[in-house]
Parts: sequence; structure tokens; C-alpha cells
Amino acid sequence: MIHINCDVGEGVDNEEILMPYINACNIACGGHAGDAETMHTVVALAKKYQVEIGAHPSYPDRVNFGRASMEMPEVEFIKTIQKQISDLEKIVVLNDAKITHIKPHGALYNDVAKSEEKAQLFLKAISTYKDKYKLYISYNSVIEKAALEQNFKVYYEAFADRNYNDDLTLVSRKKSNAIITEIGEVIQHVSTLKNEQKVCTVSSQKITLKSDTFCVHSDTLNAIEIVQQLYSHFNTKKDNSKTKFPTYKSYGNSGMLVTWEAKMSPEVLNKVLEFKEKVLSFNIKVIVELIQSNNSLLIVYDELKVNFITLQHLLERLFLLKNDIVQTKTYHCWEIPVCYDSKFGIDLPEIAQKNKLTIDEIIQLHTAPKYQVFSIGFLPGFLYLGRLDKRLHIDRKSTPRLEVTKGAVGIGGMQTGIYPKSSPGGWQILGNSPINFFDASSENPCFAKAGDFIKFVSISLDEYHNISEAVSNGNYELKSSVE
Repeated sequence: MIHINCDVGEGVDNEEILMPYINACNIACGGHAGDAETMHTVVALAKKYQVEIGAHPSYPDRVNFGRASMEMPEVEFIKTIQKQISDLEKIVVLNDAKITHIKPHGALYNDVAKSEEKAQLFLKAISTYKDKYKLYISYNSVIEKAALEQNFKVYYEAFADRNYNDDLTLVSRKKSNAIITEIGEVIQHVSTLKNEQKVCTVSSQKITLKSDTFCVHSDTLNAIEIVQQLYSHFNTKKDNSKTKFPTYKSYGNSGMLVTWEAKMSPEVLNKVLEFKEKVLSFNIKVIVELIQSNNSLLIVYDELKVNFITLQHLLERLFLLKNDIVQTKTYHCWEIPVCYDSKFGIDLPEIAQKNKLTIDEIIQLHTAPKYQVFSIGFLPGFLYLGRLDKRLHIDRKSTPRLEVTKGAVGIGGMQTGIYPKSSPGGWQILGNSPINFFDASSENPCFAKAGDFIKFVSISLDEYHNISEAVSNGNYELKSSVE
């Protein structure tokens, strides 16, 4: 396992894809980049993905992105550093989160690493935070010694995407070999740092460089690919040994089918629904639509903004996050009136003959359970209901009917369900419900959702007509209870 951090909130707008792979983020807080809006956005993302939040103050130099050294009066310098950190603190509090560390940015980072004067000045500016936050700095730098003498909590940082000189300074960005982008080189570079606590410099010297965390700059051209591969190479093996992920398969050009065990059971359904709610709660911008079934989620995504592998890793990281970040979902049990009169139960005789039951036994068995809604489709509002008594299981008709009436209650294999509108269909029909199961004009077109329960209640033909009239007049209210 390695600890990965990224500098974020700098206008690249790739934080949502980076967050699943990283452990910590360093948020630009107004010096070189960033404002209240970007800080709010990134803090909220970091909180959702359980990523450590750090302040990333810099010289007040937006023109040069904080990558040019500046000389400033001491008072002004201290004031701008403290204001940047304070501005982020206010936003972090509003998001009910917390800051864990401070990391200077760009030219300021380089200056405090080699200048005693700049190091002491920066430490003076952040002295009030000494007991609250860790300080991300380079090993064997000028600021390291001063920070340790002043009892700062030091966290050594090495750069995964940058080359080093023999004096452990970073190769200037003006040089062509400053940034490492080739994935194989990045992996080798980080492996040496991690396993040997040494860095291979541009002159091929191996020099000791301790590292607790590895930084990838969010504005590096292939930053997403780098953090994805670092996470995959160093972190996922341990995760996979303990966690059984669902299966991820491509579904067309912009679809991902996420599947669990191929069986219809409450346990599998709960896994699917829990993950669906987790994905929805994160409001991931690149995801266009979620379609749930008994044991799968079809995720439609914007292929122009994210590729399949990147989205898979994002979802795998999301899958590992603690479940308590998602609020408990409330499910209802809906009481559905059904008339099993021979006028509607056109297949009752066939079911009785094949299953060796009387019609009264069929009705009794069918109305006894609470059926769970496993999915909704093939028609809008068609509820696929599980937990059907095995004694009622019966195959669909070999030749489907051209028209099944609206409200028909049927059995198909080990499921039961209701036709929300007239449609061709091959289910065995044993009754009819007078209520509406789908209303396109309503804010909530289908009253039930996956995870809810249905309890059938047998009614007479007269009761059927009375309820049907009440439904038509808008005077019927479905009974339900919270499960």
C-alpha cells in the first residue's frame, strides 16, 4: 500500500475522477488558484470519498500559477498565507469536514526547501497550526530541520511524476525531463522510493529520500492514468484479497453492466440496491443513468469524459467505502387488491391442473406472502415480484397472448407480477387488480420502487368494480406500511 496525494482545485476540473484513487488532496486556497466556489466543490468531493483534506497555500501569484519565486514584506507574506488557510478552514467547517495537513505550493515549496530565511518565515506564518495539522515537506530539506526543531508534525513527501537533481531539488519545469509521464517509469520511480527509500536522480545516482506520501500533480497531462495505475499497482491487491467485487462488463459504447450473483434473492437485491444508492448519493457527473435489475446495475456514462477502466476503478473504490455514508433507505409494503374471479383468472384452471392444487388453494397461497419488488420493467410500472411460493411456480405459456388486459396479475416461472397496461404477454393469469400501476402525468409515476413489498388482498367482483370506480374518480388511496 502507498499513500497518494494530489494538488487539486487548480482549474483542471478532474477532481471527481482523481478522488477514488487518492488518500489526500491539497486544495488551492486562493493564492495561485482557487476561490470559494472551487474550494466548496473539492471539499465536498473529498468528504464523500473519505480523502484527507490539506491546505495548499502559495505566493499570491495567479499570473504565474505560483510557480515563480517572490520577495514580499514579512507582514504581507504572513498575512496572505494565514488568510489562504483560514479561508479554506471556514469552508471545511461548513462542510462538516476537517483539515489534516498543510503543503506549500510551487515556488514556495521549492524556496522553503532550500532557503533558511524562507523556511523560517513560512513556519512563522503557520505556527498557530502546529498542533493541529501535519506539514507536508521534502526529506533532508532546509525546512525539515527547522520544522522538527519547532515540533511540527512532519510528513515526508516525494513526487511520483517529477524527476530529481542530485541535491534532491526537483528538476526545473523549464527542462524537458522535469516531468515523468510514461507509466512504466512512474511505477519504477515510486517502487524505488517506496522499497529502498531512495530516489534515482537524473544523473542515475541513488540518494536516500524518505517518503510517507507520493504526490501526483493534477495538471500533469496524464494525471488520471498515473494515479489509476499507481493505485492499481500498489493498493488493489490487498483490497481484492479481502473484498469480493461485483463483475464489470462493457455494455455497448457507453454502458457498464455491474453484476452480482446470478440468483433472485433478497440478499443479492440488497447488495444491488445498496450500491445503487451509494452511487446516486455521490452524484457522479460522468454517470448519465442507472438501470437496476434483480442482480445487476446498468450504468450509462459519458464516454467523452471518462473511459471504462477509469470508471470501473472509481466504482471499485466507491464499493469499498464504508456503508454508513449512505442513509438507510425506507421501504413500504403496499396492499394491492386483486379479484381472482373466473372472469379475470383465465389461467387458474390450468395452474390448478399442472400444480395439483385447487383454485382456492392457489388464491390462498398467492395472497399469503409479502412479495419483494426486485425490479421494474419490461413495461413502465411492471413490478417483478420475488418470494413466490414454490407450489405456484409454473412456466410461461409456450405461445404468448397477443393482448393481456391492464391490471392482469400473473405468474412467470418463480415470479409474480402485474401488467400496468394492455400488452402482449406469456405469463399465466390468475386475477386482476383495479388500481393504476403507472401514471406518466404524476411526479412519481410508479408508487412502488425496487426493495418495496407487495401484499395481495383478495376482493370480490363487486369490490373490484367499486374500487375501479374510485380509482377513476381519483378517490382511491392505496394502503401501505413502512417495513
